[in-house]
Amino acid sequence: MYATLQHGVLARYDRKSGEALLIQPQEGKGEPPLRWNWDSPLLISPHAPTRVYFAANRLFRSDDRGNSWQPVSPDLTRQIDRNTLKVMGRVWGPDAIAKSQSTSLYGNIVSLDESRLAEGLLYVGTDDGLVQVSEDGGKTWRREEKFPAVPDMTYVSDLAASVHDANVVYAAFNNHKDGRLQAVPAQEQRPRAHLDLDRRQPARARQHVDRAGGPGRSRPAVCRNGVRLVLLEGRRRHVDAAQGGLPTIAVRDLAIQKRENDLVVATFGRGFYILDDYTPLRVAQPRDLEQPAVTFPVKKVFGYMPSSPIGGRGKGSMGEAFFAAPTRRSGPCSPTT
Repeated sequence: MYATLQHGVLARYDRKSGEALLIQPQEGKGEPPLRWNWDSPLLISPHAPTRVYFAANRLFRSDDRGNSWQPVSPDLTRQIDRNTLKVMGRVWGPDAIAKSQSTSLYGNIVSLDESRLAEGLLYVGTDDGLVQVSEDGGKTWRREEKFPAVPDMTYVSDLAASVHDANVVYAAFNNHKDGRLQAVPAQEQRPRAHLDLDRRQPARARQHVDRAGGPGRSRPAVCRNGVRLVLLEGRRRHVDAAQGGLPTIAVRDLAIQKRENDLVVATFGRGFYILDDYTPLRVAQPRDLEQPAVTFPVKKVFGYMPSSPIGGRGKGSMGEAFFAAPTRRSGPCSPTT
């Protein structure tokens, strides 16, 4: 397991042996200090389980789970001195409250992904509005800095390489730090279209791994204060995929559990919410949304015999320090997996 905390502190934990190591990359002798974001992006390569990417203002790669690191990029940011930029209409002096204390460093990488279809096709997004692309594992980089309808230097909050087309990556932009309170999700690398969500909310994107329903129906799940599914076929349609039980709070990340087709949501409030088996939303056709009722395929389920290995119900005798989630209720209307 890998875990990070503020400004690039990175640890690896071996659950089998109990070994815990700090494995943060360091700048080389004579090199300028690295600039880490508060939430520096970490990526395990889909092409090799021992390969890890971790980003400051430069991108680092390890092929041995963090025992050693190699830089695979130069500084990929605009390299602007934040102290020269205006905040609330003026440049502030060093005595401004918390200016250089509880604030992320400026000029660093904040989003990262590698194509699952092409090994070494890397995408990097920065807090100063750049998307950098490498097609050779970091040997050379191509800089993109202009995007339709996106103000210059807008924070690149998320990048998601398409799992169906190696020429497509989905990018989400978040401009609330500039006081505009807009997020403009867009397709990058020869931009073709916007997903056109509510621009008042920050956004992130994930894409399902299957092409259910035929070619051209790739559909990223996009979240803000809640989750929406976008059907990309003909007219662009939005489906409120997870509103019931999800609080009005910033959603920080999405993950798709491929085996069960579960959509997992992580919030800024350090909570996890799971939409069990969203297959009906994934296979839905846009025309289905016009119907008063639609019957979707029913998932196969498994029978089980309940047991109490720790005594009693729920947490048994383990106490409140032990975390356990309730088992889904069984019954004809509540299939149990």
